Amino acid sequence: MRLLVVVPCRDEASLVGRRIANLALCAWPASREPHRVVVVDDGSRDGTGAAAAVAIAEHFAARSDVEARVVANEVRPGKPGAVRAGLAQGAAESDLVVLTDADVVLEPHALVELARAFERDPRLALACGAQRFVADLAADGTCRARDGGEPRDAGGTFDRWTAVVRRLESRAGILFSVHGQLAAWRADLDLAPTIGVAADDVDLRFQVKARDHEPRRVELVPAARFLEVKTPAGPGREAQAARRARAWFQVVRRGPIPARGVLETIQAWAYRAGPRAAPMATWCAVPAMSAILFLLGARSLALASLASGVALALTPLGRSWIRLVRTIAAASRAERREPVPERWETPRA
Repeated sequence: MRLLVVVPCRDEASLVGRRIANLALCAWPASREPHRVVVVDDGSRDGTGAAAAVAIAEHFAARSDVEARVVANEVRPGKPGAVRAGLAQGAAESDLVVLTDADVVLEPHALVELARAFERDPRLALACGAQRFVADLAADGTCRARDGGEPRDAGGTFDRWTAVVRRLESRAGILFSVHGQLAAWRADLDLAPTIGVAADDVDLRFQVKARDHEPRRVELVPAARFLEVKTPAGPGREAQAARRARAWFQVVRRGPIPARGVLETIQAWAYRAGPRAAPMATWCAVPAMSAILFLLGARSLALASLASGVALALTPLGRSWIRLVRTIAAASRAERREPVPERWETPRA
């Protein structure tokens, strides 16, 4: 398979060199024609384009199996426009389009594993890699920590839960939350992020599921792993979570979620209704249950239910859940007032 790897960037001068070095260290699938890497500079103000050009000259200038270049996003500011600008650089001549962010690092065989997944299953339309959160990464593009040792896991309970859900959905071919940090699709499907939609990965998934014939399968490829540094707890992580939640509400409010069959229909209903209902359910479930038990005369059980709810809310897991539902509720209100923009400003240390 011939790959077109698109790396959209905005103000990533501190990381784009690592991203390019990492791609140079990766194994690439066999191809009669050279693969292509396109770094798309989305109007950066910190010299991202120049830094990318230097890194490409260092790591790819002497290679014949991969062509790499930097282009400017002249389609529309924002990630969807940047991805479309990258697609214009060779999607029509490629077998597989790979979309990857500037701040992640791929394990050495991730690209090969993605290509193998598509070769094995002609029904596979869209796939993503498996995410691993780490505390820090080396600057040389390897999968090592900053001190040269093994990266330290930094994923939390919520990350582990969502990883389990993704794997279960993937086995049924109905993966919903695609990792946009490393996603791939068949080039001949002519997929492209919708202009005006911030959640480009969910949007691409909806486009696949809206097709009336195969390939329509969406999967996670466990062997195609990528590493991502976990944003430290604080305002930065909270802002990131709020934007992701707003982008989610933006895309699901655009219309019905494409679904065919019983499993996809149930899944679509759960993902549409679940986030909306989570805040109300969180605040009302325990008091409502306690009130019902009290009215039925089970006063001891009512008090026990209320005490259990309070105790759970004071645990680390309970506090994390409360923060999450507060973020969801605030994001829903904010998205009603004004759509979240496509351009994502990500501060880097």
